[in-house]
Amino acid sequence: MTNIPQFASHAIKMLAVFLAVFHLYTAFFGVFPGQIQRSVHWMIVSVMIFLLGISTSETAVKRKAFFNGILVILAVATGAYLILGYESIISRYGNFNTTDVVLGVIAVAILLEATRRTMGWVLPLITLAFILYAFLGKWIPGLLGHNGVTAKRFFTFMYLTTDGIYGVALGVSATFIFLFILFGSFLNKTGAGTFFVNLALAATGRVTGGPALASVASSAMMGSISGSGVANVVTTGTFTIPLMKKTGYKPHFAGAVEAVASNGGQLLPPVMGAAVFLMAELLGIPYIDIAIAATIPALLYFIAVAFAVYMEAKKEKVTLLNEKNLPRLKETLREGFLYFLPLLIIIYLLFTGASPMKAAFYAIVSVVVIGLVKRNIPFNPKVILESMYDAASSALTVTAATACAGIIIGVVSLSGLGLKLSTLIVSLSNNNVFLALVITMIVSIVLGMGLPTSAAYLILAVLGGPALISMGVPDMAAHLFILYFGCLSTITPPVALSAFAAAGIAGSPPMKTGFTSFRLAIVAFIIPYMFIYSPALLMQGEWYSIAGALLSALLGCFLISSSIIGWLGRTLGMASRGVLFLTSVLMLHPSLYTDLIGLAVLAVMLVINKVIVKSESDVPA
Repeated sequence: MTNIPQFASHAIKMLAVFLAVFHLYTAFFGVFPGQIQRSVHWMIVSVMIFLLGISTSETAVKRKAFFNGILVILAVATGAYLILGYESIISRYGNFNTTDVVLGVIAVAILLEATRRTMGWVLPLITLAFILYAFLGKWIPGLLGHNGVTAKRFFTFMYLTTDGIYGVALGVSATFIFLFILFGSFLNKTGAGTFFVNLALAATGRVTGGPALASVASSAMMGSISGSGVANVVTTGTFTIPLMKKTGYKPHFAGAVEAVASNGGQLLPPVMGAAVFLMAELLGIPYIDIAIAATIPALLYFIAVAFAVYMEAKKEKVTLLNEKNLPRLKETLREGFLYFLPLLIIIYLLFTGASPMKAAFYAIVSVVVIGLVKRNIPFNPKVILESMYDAASSALTVTAATACAGIIIGVVSLSGLGLKLSTLIVSLSNNNVFLALVITMIVSIVLGMGLPTSAAYLILAVLGGPALISMGVPDMAAHLFILYFGCLSTITPPVALSAFAAAGIAGSPPMKTGFTSFRLAIVAFIIPYMFIYSPALLMQGEWYSIAGALLSALLGCFLISSSIIGWLGRTLGMASRGVLFLTSVLMLHPSLYTDLIGLAVLAVMLVINKVIVKSESDVPA
């Protein structure tokens, strides 16, 4: 009994390596049939989750180890039944037996427990609510009522079809998402994180607010690869946050900058976050089309944050970094230019029509080659195995979330809930698109506070997306709108996970850091409305329309950042900040007249500021 936790720990590492090898194999040679591919993926992940319960147990706690051992056996049984009996299940589809139902009940129970262990209670409770809705539909009055679902129908649908647990969401995790997580893990082990931070410092460290601008730039680059706001905070934030504090930024502001910048990586092409692969699958469009459409909104997000941190540095008179301690741009590029190769490979392959799986596979191969070529990086078989283990560990949460979301999507399909909620949203908004967008935004933020972005996006995509689309919002714009607010939930108090992680590094109050993050990211709450009403921001239309919309949006971002920080050549009073904020809101409307108003207000404010600054400098000391 004494060695059981140690045995479980070794088993987890072996399973992690097997999971990585399995996905690399299927990426190169082709995936197995959907049911088998997804079953293998989830079976390994769920077994790892329950083995973690054993490996972290005290050796004296026999009952805990025994219970986890039973769960491991059940996880293997439910997975093996699908894999080994695949042809039999297909041939007798619809003619389900008692074994099918019993294993279906076990599979759902195991999934809920695995999700609880990796994510807490929020998503399992939401899933349980949907399960109850499926069974109790005939007793629910009004629009949301339905005929109800029998236990046999429910559990066989969730377990034996590709419309439940093993549905599209888990399918994306079992093909695209894990490979990109593995890619990010390998890239990080080769020293790419240090390179991107040094590159950002070399490019921005010599200007006012350099450390904060470096945080924005490095977090954008790393966040696009990792696809996780919290993971990015703890990766780049350990370096950038102390550096910002050292040059004069207040701890809560330094933490907020890192949280906002890291969180935005999920929205930045070429890789973006896991939710975008889910979006491509749900919409049935190439991933590269979404990446192209998301480019301008993502750039606006980071440019707005950069404006804000620069103005804060000017306002607070933040000191410049000692140039002797800054990396040189040429030397940094010479030492690390190879790190751009994997990203170029991904972009090239996606643009030439290759699948995201192939793009990720060859990017991983290039990273391994880089690791072997760079002599100053300890990249050996041990590091490769560690990369696989880290990737598998990172994949536990997103895999459990997508599997659980499969149940929710399945209930929506069985009960017709999607159509009912779409009707409800249209009714509540009185068929007004703007009100429908506000309702969807609020629900997205609230739901996203307790869920990973991928899970929040999936649920809202099947519940809120159809309502927006039925009111004339283009499919991609509607889904990007939901994705944006799902991402922003992690920097929105009271549950701002990315901000809280940054606060831990900065040594600042979590809630104060959270509210500062919210203030810094206020532009990001407006950008989704901008691309809904101005499709040119999603690269739709003629080039001059796109260029005009971009210039207008940039001016709006500048004005609102100036208003939020309260600086425009000098510290601004509340009246001036209010005028700038109202003017920036006008810029939301894609019109030449509102653009001219924005330019006029900015010009007047700059003249007034110049006069005031000159008069203050003329006053004798």
